[in-house]
Amino acid sequence: MSDPRYPPWIRRLHWTIFVMVACALLLIYARGWTPRGSALHASVEWAHMQFGIAILLLMLPRLLVRTRHGSAPPILPPTPRWQVQVANLVHVILYLLLFATPILGITMMVSKGHAWNFLGIPMPYVAHPDRAFAHDLEEIHGTVGNVLMYLAGAHALIGLYHHFVQRDNTLKRMLPAHNDRT
Repeated sequence: MSDPRYPPWIRRLHWTIFVMVACALLLIYARGWTPRGSALHASVEWAHMQFGIAILLLMLPRLLVRTRHGSAPPILPPTPRWQVQVANLVHVILYLLLFATPILGITMMVSKGHAWNFLGIPMPYVAHPDRAFAHDLEEIHGTVGNVLMYLAGAHALIGLYHHFVQRDNTLKRMLPAHNDRT
């Protein structure tokens, strides 16, 4: 009998990225509670950027593992076709947002013309910054990040709906297992 869950690496990457997105979100809200120009404000902003870049770096193997694995494990009992189609569309949008949000943030940082780093590794920036463009990117990055947050929240709630109301294995397919060794 085959395992009705996603392979362990897909599940691990899913939950790791979930935690990183939650941390990035908490940090950007925490930044708003810190005094502008303070070391704490800068540290919180730096930590937010670290999580954003790490999300982007983890999305690459996640996409590779997901595309190499092929189709998702079956939902049991089966759900209506329209739900599967909506779920597939939502997953595509989530993947796009998980790539777009950090790419917009990185592009914004490059455009600002300030020295910045990823885990101490200096990152590129332009010598002649375009502050207006960087500001526009910051607005877009924030909006796309909010869309990601709301869609991910809806994704989680729908998973709970499937588990507690429809009583299928949608959520169980992605839950981590204590006995995974692969």
